[in-house]
Amino acid sequence: MELMLYYDKSVRQTLEDLETSEVGLPHTVASERLSIYGPNTIKVTGDPLWRKLIEPFANVFMGVLFIAVIISILHGDTLEAVIIGIIIAVSAIIYYVQRFSTERILRSLQKHTAQDVDTLRDGNVVQIDTSKLVPGDVIVLREGDKVPADARLIAVENVRADEAQLTGESLPISKNIDVVSGNKEVYEQTNMLFQGSFIIAGVATAVVTKTGNQTEFGQLAALSSGHNVKSPVQEKIDRLLTHIIAAVGGLAVAAFGLALLRGTEITEAIRFVLALSVSAVPESLPVAISVVLVLGMRRMAAKKALVRTMSSIETVGLITTIATDKTGTLTKNKLTVQESWQLPGAKAHLASVAHHTVNHGSGKTHDPLDVAMIEYTQAENAVHMRGSHVSSLPFDQSASMSGNIWVHNGNHQLLIKGAPEQVLERSNVTADERAQAEAALTQLTSQGYRVIAIASAAIHAPVASFAHVHKEIAFNFVGFLAIADVLRPEAKHAIQAALSAGVTVRMITGDHFETAYHIGKNLGMVENRDQVFDSRKMRDMSDEQLSDIIDSVRVFSRVIPEDKFRILSILKKNNITAMTGDGVNDVPALTNAHVGVAMGSGAQIAKDAGDIILLDDNFKSIIVAMREGRIIFNNIRRMLFYLLATSIGGSLTLVGALIIGLPIPLLPVQILWINLVTDTSMVIPLGLEPGEKDVMKRSPAPPNAPILSKYMIGRIILVAASMTAIGLGFYALFNALYGHEYARTIAFGALVVMQWSNAFNARSDYESIFSRLRVWNGKFYIGLTVAVTLQAMALFGPLQGILGVTPVAIGDLFITGVVAFIVPIILVEIHKAIGRHMRNNQHSAILVS
Repeated sequence: MELMLYYDKSVRQTLEDLETSEVGLPHTVASERLSIYGPNTIKVTGDPLWRKLIEPFANVFMGVLFIAVIISILHGDTLEAVIIGIIIAVSAIIYYVQRFSTERILRSLQKHTAQDVDTLRDGNVVQIDTSKLVPGDVIVLREGDKVPADARLIAVENVRADEAQLTGESLPISKNIDVVSGNKEVYEQTNMLFQGSFIIAGVATAVVTKTGNQTEFGQLAALSSGHNVKSPVQEKIDRLLTHIIAAVGGLAVAAFGLALLRGTEITEAIRFVLALSVSAVPESLPVAISVVLVLGMRRMAAKKALVRTMSSIETVGLITTIATDKTGTLTKNKLTVQESWQLPGAKAHLASVAHHTVNHGSGKTHDPLDVAMIEYTQAENAVHMRGSHVSSLPFDQSASMSGNIWVHNGNHQLLIKGAPEQVLERSNVTADERAQAEAALTQLTSQGYRVIAIASAAIHAPVASFAHVHKEIAFNFVGFLAIADVLRPEAKHAIQAALSAGVTVRMITGDHFETAYHIGKNLGMVENRDQVFDSRKMRDMSDEQLSDIIDSVRVFSRVIPEDKFRILSILKKNNITAMTGDGVNDVPALTNAHVGVAMGSGAQIAKDAGDIILLDDNFKSIIVAMREGRIIFNNIRRMLFYLLATSIGGSLTLVGALIIGLPIPLLPVQILWINLVTDTSMVIPLGLEPGEKDVMKRSPAPPNAPILSKYMIGRIILVAASMTAIGLGFYALFNALYGHEYARTIAFGALVVMQWSNAFNARSDYESIFSRLRVWNGKFYIGLTVAVTLQAMALFGPLQGILGVTPVAIGDLFITGVVAFIVPIILVEIHKAIGRHMRNNQHSAILVS
C-alpha cells in the first residue's frame, strides 16, 4: 500500500485501494493498522553501538598514535605514553561530540509537536493524536492546521496550502480533488497534502495515504542519514601521514642498521630508533588543530556564524562552490508588491481597490499574498471604502479569483483580485485598453513577477461564490500588481565577494524558469538563459549527462529536494561544496554537502542538519566564515610545514651522523624534548596567526590538491637540509675540539634554536619575515617565551641532569645560536622572494598555489 501513488486516482479509487470510506475507519481496523504500520513518526536506523565506539580509532592518524604509545612503553618512557594517550582520548572525545551532533539531525526528524487532528472514526469526528494516524484514516484540516501525514484530498472548500518548507515554493498552492494525470512532482500534485506543510485557507477533508517514513518528509529523513561527510582537510592529512609513516619506517630501518654498523649496543640502538620514530611523527598536531578550531569557533560565533561541527571550520576554507537555496536565504521568504500598473483613465484608485480585495474574514490574514497586498496598500495610503464588508469570496480555482463584497446605501460592490487573463476576459475594456493591459502584463511577467489583476463589479445582491456571479456582469478593470519574493539587500554584494574569491555560486530554487532567471540576473549570478537549468529535465538524464552540463549552470529552477541531493552529489565529485538553506526541503542537500550552512530563522530540522548556522540570516556571513576558514586552513599548513621541517631536519641530523661515522649526536630524551616541548609551545601559536591581506583574493586550491603544495614541500626540504648541515657541522667541529658530550650539547642547543627560527619563517607563506613582524601575534611571542624559558632551564637549570646536558661555554652557545637562527631565515627569505615572483606571474601562480 505504501508504494502506491494516489494523485492519479479518483476519490472513489483511492478510498477503495485504501479499504476505507468517506466516514473513516472503524476503531478496530485502525488499531490493527497501527500495529502493522507503526506510529506516524519518523524512524531512522543508525549504526550499531560497536561501530560508533571504534570508528574514531579507525583512521591513519590514530594508528600512528597507537604505535607511538607502544614504542614509548617499550622505550620505558611512561610520561611519553601518557601524553600520547591523552591525545588519543581528546581526539576520540571530539569525534563522539561530532557524532552526537550528527545524530541530533535524525532525532529532530522524529520530534512531533503535540498535535491532535479531527479524524473520522466509525462516522464520528474524534480528536486523534497525529502519531496514531494510519493509512485510510479520514482527517479534517482547517486554516492554520499543520498537515500530519501525506493525504489525498476527497473534499475541499477553497483550500490553499503553504508547502514552502517542503518544496521551496514561496507561493501558496491551491488544492482540489481532481485527478492529476501523468508523472508529477510534489509541487504539481494539487490534489495531495504533504506532511510538514500547513493549511492557510479553507477546509480540507482528506484520506491518509502514507505515514511515518513513507511520507515525503520521511523520505527526506532517509536521504539525510548515512552521509557523514569526512573533512577534506582530514583526508589530505591522512594521505600525507600515510607517506610520512612509510618514510619513517624506512628511516628507522636504515638508522637501526647504521647504528649497529657503528658499533652501538643493540639495546641502545633500539632506544635510539624508537625515540627517532616517535620524534618523526607529528603527534602533537591533532591537539594543536583542536585548539585552533575551538578558538576559531569562538571568533566565528562573535561574527554571527555558529559552528556546530569543528571539522566544518577547516573545510569551509577550501570551498570551491556554494549551492544556495533561494527562499529565505537569498530572499526574505516574504512576498511584496514590486511594481504596479494602473489602466490609464481608470476612475478607481488601484491601491484602494486592492486593499478591499484582501480576505479579512478570519481576522489577521495568514496568506502571504494578502499580507503583501496589505503592506503595499498601506504604503500607498489606500482610501477606505464607504460602507461595510458583507462577505468574502475565497479563492475559486475554476475562476482563478477571490474577493470581497461591500455594501453602501444598498449598493453592493464586488472587489476582485485574480489571474490577469480571466479578469481581463470579463472586463469591459476597449480594444485599445486591452492592448495596453496585455503589453503591461507581458512586460511584468518577463521580469519573473507573478501578476495579480485588480477589478471591481456592481452586483445586485451578495453571492456565495464566483459561480453565482452572472456571466453578463462586466468587471471594471483597474490594473495590475506585480508580486515577488524580496531579495536580501546584502545578497548581491556577498555573491560578488564569493566570485572574487574564486568560488562559484549556484542558486537552487523551486521557482519557474523565468522567475529563477530574473532573480539570478538581479543577483549578478547569470548573464543569459543558457546558465539556467530546468531541473525537471534531470529525471531523464544520467549522472554522466548531468555532469557534462552542470559546470556551466549557475541557477537550477523547478528543483525538488531529491534534485538538490543529486546536484550536490555530482558537484562533490570535482568541488568542495557548501549548501545553504533554511527549510525542510533543504535538509538532504545540507547533510550531503561538505559544509551545510543553515539560516538561524529557518526550520529547526535545517538548523540541526547544518554544520554552520548563520544567526543573522545574512548570506554575507558565509563569506566571513570562508575567510576565517581559509585563515585556519593556511595556519594548519603552516603548522604542518613547521612540524615536518623541524622533524625531518632533526631526523636527518641523527641519521647523517651515523652515515659519516660520528656517534649519535642526541640522547633519546633530548630527541623527545625537542619533539614534545619545543614543538608544542610553538605550533599552537602558529595556528592562531592572523590572516594575510589577500586571503580572499586567491582562488581556492583544487579539491584533489595535496595539503602541501610543491612550493611548500620545497621549503620543507630547504629548511630540513639547512638544519642537517648546521647541526652536523657544529657537532663534527665541537666533537673534534672538545669531545662527544660537549658537541652533543652544542648540537642540542643549535637544533632547538633552528626550530625557533623556523617558527618565524612559518608565519607567512610568501610575506617577508620583516614585513610579518609588523603583524602582531601576541600568542606567538608568548609561545616563544615559553620555549626559550624551558630551553634555558634545560641548558642552565635543574633539567640539565635529566636531559644529559653538559656545561659548555656561553660564547660557544651564543655564536652557534646566532648562526643557527640567521641562516634558515636567509635561505627562506630567498625562497619566499622566488615564490612572490612566481605568484605574480599569472601562468606560474597555479604551480605555487
